[in-house]
Amino acid sequence: MNGIRKQWLFYPDYIIKTTDGNVWIIETKAGHIKNIDRQVENKFNTFKEYAKKYNLHWSFVHDIDEELYINNTIYTEDMSGENWIPLEPVDTILAT
Repeated sequence: MNGIRKQWLFYPDYIIKTTDGNVWIIETKAGHIKNIDRQVENKFNTFKEYAKKYNLHWSFVHDIDEELYINNTIYTEDMSGENWIPLEPVDTILAT
C-alpha cells in the first residue's frame, strides 16, 4: 500500500526454470532512459522482501543499448554500478 492506503498489484513478467532445476521469477523493465514506471523502486524492494520470505530466486532485468543486465541486490537507477550485472554470464549469475 502507498501513503494514501491504495494497494498496487504487481505481476512479474516471467517464471523460468533453469537447466539445473532452479525456478526464477523475473521482472523486466526498459533501460534507465526509457523507464516510465514510477513505482519501479517500490516494486523492486517489495519483490526482494517477498522472494526472501519464500526463499525464491528472483531478479529485475533491464536493457542498456540492446544488452541485458540483471539485479537482485539493491535497486539503483544508475545502471553503471556493480548492482547491475551483464546477463551474458548466466552460469555465474544463477549460482548466487
